[in-house]
Amino acid sequence: MRPRDMKMVSLIALLVFATGAQAAPVASKAPAPQPTGDNLPPLPVAAPTPAARPASAAAPAVDPAAASAVNTIVDNAENAAGIGSDVATVHTYSLRELGAQSALTMRGAAPLQGLQFGIPADQLVTSARLVVSGAMSPNLQPDSSAVTITLNEQYIGTLRPNPSHPAFGPLSFDINPIFFVSGNRLNFNFAAGSKGCADPSNGLQWASVSEHSELQITTIPLPPHRELSRLPQPFFDKNVRQKTVIPFVLAQTFDPEVLKASGILASWFGQQTDFRGVNFPVFSTIPQTGNAVVVGVADELPSALGRPAINGPTLMEVANPSDPNGTILLVTGRDRDEVIAASKGIGFGSSALPVAARMDVAPIDVASRVPNDAPSFIPTNRPVRFGELVPVSALQGEGYTPGVLSVPFRTSPDLYTWRDRPYKLNVRFRAPDGPIVDLERSHLDVGINNTYLQSYSLHEKSSMVDQLFQRISGGNQTSSVQQHTLTIPPWMVFGQDQLQFYFDAAPLTQPGCRPGPSLIHMSVDPDSTIDLSNAYHITRMPNLAYMASAGYPFTTYADLSRSAMVLPDHPNGTIISAYLDLMGFMGATTWYPVSGLDIVSADHVNDVADRNLIVLSTLSDSGEVSSLLSNSSYQISDGRLHMGMRSTLRGVWNIFQDPMAAINNTHPTEVETTLSGGVGAMVEAESPLSSGKTVLALLSADGQGLDNLVQILGQRKNQAKIQGDLVLAHGDDLTSYRSSPVYTVGTLPMWLMPDWYMHNHPVRVIVVGLFGCLLIVAVLVRALLRHALFRRRQLQEERQKS
Repeated sequence: MRPRDMKMVSLIALLVFATGAQAAPVASKAPAPQPTGDNLPPLPVAAPTPAARPASAAAPAVDPAAASAVNTIVDNAENAAGIGSDVATVHTYSLRELGAQSALTMRGAAPLQGLQFGIPADQLVTSARLVVSGAMSPNLQPDSSAVTITLNEQYIGTLRPNPSHPAFGPLSFDINPIFFVSGNRLNFNFAAGSKGCADPSNGLQWASVSEHSELQITTIPLPPHRELSRLPQPFFDKNVRQKTVIPFVLAQTFDPEVLKASGILASWFGQQTDFRGVNFPVFSTIPQTGNAVVVGVADELPSALGRPAINGPTLMEVANPSDPNGTILLVTGRDRDEVIAASKGIGFGSSALPVAARMDVAPIDVASRVPNDAPSFIPTNRPVRFGELVPVSALQGEGYTPGVLSVPFRTSPDLYTWRDRPYKLNVRFRAPDGPIVDLERSHLDVGINNTYLQSYSLHEKSSMVDQLFQRISGGNQTSSVQQHTLTIPPWMVFGQDQLQFYFDAAPLTQPGCRPGPSLIHMSVDPDSTIDLSNAYHITRMPNLAYMASAGYPFTTYADLSRSAMVLPDHPNGTIISAYLDLMGFMGATTWYPVSGLDIVSADHVNDVADRNLIVLSTLSDSGEVSSLLSNSSYQISDGRLHMGMRSTLRGVWNIFQDPMAAINNTHPTEVETTLSGGVGAMVEAESPLSSGKTVLALLSADGQGLDNLVQILGQRKNQAKIQGDLVLAHGDDLTSYRSSPVYTVGTLPMWLMPDWYMHNHPVRVIVVGLFGCLLIVAVLVRALLRHALFRRRQLQEERQKS
């Protein structure tokens, strides 16, 4: 048989196998499937959000998305033919692992719950099964109530209530693998029926799917497509919402130029992964399996890659010598400057990468940055529309209580306003007019960062002026768009923020049990705005909370051009990995590569004395950098971190100072730590080399502690725990301290300086007030004395004349 005929037979066999597992419209009881070979990282997930309305269960027609999946299988089947079942991998994920924080509970007012997850582009789904368990209200009628399960709007199965047995499961549903696409929506749609009138707000009508329900997926790998235009694939797939691991292989780990090029790449990958997080383990040799990024001069690359012909800055994708399914990204050149130029080809020219496995990179001129212009930060010189921050679909909800609609935004945390004047939030929203909902009992709650701000009724009574205007204009109905302006206190806004909107609609009570609409729509208008234009950039440091939320003060310039990294003379792979992870965090924070960061050793730190400094070191190598913490209350000596305690305040003048600024005299105490066993410390203080500049030291006795320090920076759950000028971290157990002297970073107009000087300093206000009173009294006394002397002379003259 000819090779082409063999491929066609394999293609037909694969399609028969893919369509053999049809969706089961009737559930069958089965034990929860167990994983048999989960060798890949978990599927990416998003938080549970209401998804699109599912198609009718009675007509499971294949939509265009599913047709696209068919085409994908057809396109890849010939390449996949010949891959045996022995390489198939079974992945089992609970709904909690797919993003469900708790059970997916559906009610009449919120009948739709869903999860989003992705399938890596280099994997092909061959079979899948959903095993669900949960409970349904005993008040539901079996003949008129159900939960319909769909995947990408394709019918999977139906759950029916049993009033005598509310709990159900585990129930198993086979899923046709043809339904899977790169980004998937698993939906549960609730239809309620009960005895008597159906009321969507009735709390007795509900259905719940346990977060411990499982999705089992079997995949086979697809042959890799090595094209630079596909970057960041195969290293990162945007549909896979999980933390990413990208191995780096460095030809010379202690070379500053190679490290700078690696940092640019790491920050670019961090920009792509954003909130998902990324980790960069560092190796000296190519991993036996999987993908990796190799950075270095051509003559110093691992011998396993051979000696490719290099004529300048070059990007190249080649096969992993030990794994034909793995891809190696080469970032190389004839010298170190060309290696940096090659890394900029990805960091700043990724949109122009060719549909080829190799590219000779032309020099790229990168414009210098200005303060606070990071692409991820919202502008502070104008109102910003919600439509600029999120897609319109994220502002729309379905159902009477569609859940929280979120608008995330980022800003520099050093914002300051005159006398703490609040920021303005202009909210516009749409709700259905009657007689669908009782608008007077329905409302929209507005919050920020899980803090309540204001509530607004979905129906505002028109004023007499508005009614008169409508009559004159001939209008019969009021606009469905409501508009309100509220304020946000400055202390509620920090680096990473979320505006939150929660619709709570009450169904309109109608006589005779007349049925209402099955689904209603409400939305926040994308023309709503947030305005931070009354803010200036100035703050008091040290404050590690600013570092955790926005990388401040280092991200003041998006390319970190006013910062430098201080590393040991010969850093090991653990320290380099922590450095790359930190650059990934910076890229995810600013959405910009760190092309301006300089890398120096401790003995060359004077060359970057005018910059903010980031120190990465183990305690055994920290002797040369200990002097950089001389302005803090903490000292490093004998391989230990000594914590300084506040000394007794001396002198009357101290009572008029800021209590934090008065902590100038500290001494080492018996409180000390070796930072061993995975414990790490973050210390922040003013640089002894330049006033107003910051030193951030990440220290530990071992690599595990350093790695943990960087990882917690990217975890939102830990950000509230990171405060002060010292954080000790052991896993997720964080302890914060504040002892060091404070200093000011930023500038203000002259007219704002008195407000800044008096801000939150009541003693200063009292002293200045007393001084002002004394000055006024002195002026009045002098004026009265002069007036008394004048009157005395007048009286004397009058007496002489008389």
